Amino acid sequence: MGTLSIPLSSEDEAVLRRIASVNRVTDSEAAAAGLHAYLKFESEQIAKIRAGLDAADRGEFVPDAEMDAFFARHGAEN
Repeated sequence: MGTLSIPLSSEDEAVLRRIASVNRVTDSEAAAAGLHAYLKFESEQIAKIRAGLDAADRGEFVPDAEMDAFFARHGAEN
């Protein structure tokens, strides 16, 4: 396992310490868990975006009627 040093603002450090305290873990364990969750989320988002771009490159788009229904449901205009 590697070690990474990340500068934190005093506000972020205080939040990290509170999270660590509530979860009864060390600051390092809380930071590692938070970073892991963030990296997992980001990698999943990148994969979804890549899949969408790949589908668009293949000419696979959502039909206009389906998009019109989506916008009507959510009160947005297209």
